[in-house]
Amino acid sequence: MQPQEARARCPGCGSPVDPLRAGHVAILGDHFEYFCGPECKRVYLLAGGGGYDQDAATAEPPPVVPVVERATEPQPHAIEARSRTPSGSSRGRRLLAVDIGVVVLAGLIPALGLLGDGVDLVRVALAVAAWALFAARTWIVDPDPSDPHPAVALLPTALAAGAAVWAKWTSDPQAMAIAVLVGMACAGFVIVERLVLRARDRVGASRERIERSLDVPVRVMQGGAPVSLPASEVRPGEHFVVEAGDVVGVDAVVSGGEARVVPWLGSGIEITRREGDPVVAGAKVLSSRLLMTTTWSGPDRAWLRLLSSPGSRIDVAAPTTWTLRRGVEWAAPVAGALAGLAAVGARASAVEIVASVAAGAIAVASKSAPAFASLLYARAHLQALASGITYRDARAFERAGATDIAVLSARGTVLLGEPEIIAIEPVGPVPPAPVGRSAPSQGASEAVVLGLAAGAEAGQAHPFATAILRAARARGVAADHVRNIRAFSGLGVTGIASSGDRLVVGGRAIMLAEKIGGATAEARVSVLEAQGRSVLLVALGDRLVGLIALQDGLRAGARPAVQKLLDAGIEPVLLSGEARDTCETLGRSLDIEHVRPEVLPADRRAEVLALGEGGSVVSVFGHPVGDDEILGAADVAVALGAAGGTPGEWAVALASDDVVRAADALLIPRKARAEARVASSLALVPAVIALLGIAFGAAPLALGPVAFVLGAAAAALYCRERAPS
Repeated sequence: MQPQEARARCPGCGSPVDPLRAGHVAILGDHFEYFCGPECKRVYLLAGGGGYDQDAATAEPPPVVPVVERATEPQPHAIEARSRTPSGSSRGRRLLAVDIGVVVLAGLIPALGLLGDGVDLVRVALAVAAWALFAARTWIVDPDPSDPHPAVALLPTALAAGAAVWAKWTSDPQAMAIAVLVGMACAGFVIVERLVLRARDRVGASRERIERSLDVPVRVMQGGAPVSLPASEVRPGEHFVVEAGDVVGVDAVVSGGEARVVPWLGSGIEITRREGDPVVAGAKVLSSRLLMTTTWSGPDRAWLRLLSSPGSRIDVAAPTTWTLRRGVEWAAPVAGALAGLAAVGARASAVEIVASVAAGAIAVASKSAPAFASLLYARAHLQALASGITYRDARAFERAGATDIAVLSARGTVLLGEPEIIAIEPVGPVPPAPVGRSAPSQGASEAVVLGLAAGAEAGQAHPFATAILRAARARGVAADHVRNIRAFSGLGVTGIASSGDRLVVGGRAIMLAEKIGGATAEARVSVLEAQGRSVLLVALGDRLVGLIALQDGLRAGARPAVQKLLDAGIEPVLLSGEARDTCETLGRSLDIEHVRPEVLPADRRAEVLALGEGGSVVSVFGHPVGDDEILGAADVAVALGAAGGTPGEWAVALASDDVVRAADALLIPRKARAEARVASSLALVPAVIALLGIAFGAAPLALGPVAFVLGAAAAALYCRERAPS
């Protein structure tokens, strides 16, 4: 809860009162007054001589913008999502009736052949009727944006229906074979539609559930008081408050307060969010109260950006699914032309040539390949959202799945970033403590070394500086009064100690640059670094006076994350500013063979760019604060704890700091790409075989529909959702 002194106070009794839960509110003059209840308000007004209730002269309340005035245009994606969900509606029942009608008519065409040639005209009429019903269904349900254009299936079946009528009119012996082709093609397309709709049911339900979960009221601050507005109407930059138990309706950054938060929709973890931290829509505040500033709202929220808008959905706009969709649209006419040319070469009649063109196009016109590939991408995106992972766009999703090398920034990514001092060792004679300061009775030399280091590191933001200052406070060691401090990123610090001597604190590189010999401590430093410790040297004047060894723990999940990368065939690279021995020891503990030690912050961008020079796709794990240089150099920047924040160029943003989920951000799209290839192959291979058989006259015209239905069934079986093991 908020501290009492930060709350408003009741003018009547002086007790703290929460403005959002005040028992009574009055607008007096040009401001709000919050009371515990009507009795406190009466006491306050009577004490001021203003009378009570209607006798009190209160100002006209400021105009509140009606919700209808701030309403935006209906979101097209939401309307389309509802129109594409026919289950249980009158539209759905009509669609089912039409589909049954198409299949029944298609079945009657070959069945009536058992009655002899006298019903041939009826069979052709049934073929035309089946096509008419098939065409009518396109008016009942809108195609999903991930599907090929409906004309890909409608035009070749219309051509085949026309050929059947022509053949019957001219008494061509192929008339009944063409009629059977029309009926089986229409029935086959309907069966594929049903297989795809059935597979998409849970994806559509999950999308609608997320949209409903994010449709929550937001208490926006207007005129110093909160006003409840729908989440879809909040504008970026507006401030709002969230109480314990509330769900955050928009992406935002905390601008005041600290609270425990469930960081994203459906998350099973709790984290602390404080000022400056981003929070995504769907997060739930568990304690206290937060003041937040909106960063993204409406369809631009992280959980909706690539989920609901048809044009930007991952399953629609990803290069793989886009290529498959366009491939089917172009392959159908090309396949028809090839089959027609083969018929011309075989000196077939004009009717047979037209029928061959239609049969060739029908064989590859099924939507199953792009539809099931898109389904796998949609499921992968939902899986990523369930893990708190968002992507900048569909291309970033696909690019993440193509990663060859994953660079892990050591400090704060695989390490906790909270080092602790484990040893302070003097080197040679140590100068006495400064006059007027008494060192502890034991470990006087260590105290002097620590005091010098603490004085040099005062005001620095590096984790080593934090550890040194924390240790000095814990041991009661006063920091030396160091002046003229200069920090060198990744190297160390220089200054002038209180004794007037030059003070240098850092690693070997800065000692070498300052021409300070370190041979006396080299053996000990090597031993400590071989144990995975970081070593800071302390030099006063021109000689080394001590060293400080620090140990940082592995971040939870670092080892499983690396193992996931290795299992997927992604090469992990450890990038660090630590000494080679320290970095190699850390690499061995994580099973990382490729390490890049002693890389200064200024050189890390070049290191990342060099890794990608051979054509590899390089991903980098890091935090926006501290790792922005190398994240900006990556082909795929995986920013931990950045989801919901201000606009950035990161390809992947996580709602947590979990490095395992950072690995999943690469593995989820990688698996989706691999599965999409298998599913599309299962759907296309039978159709291609049928096309070749039809083109060379080795298979009946009706084999095309049979083949693509078998392919769709195989793809549907492959894409079925399996129960978790």
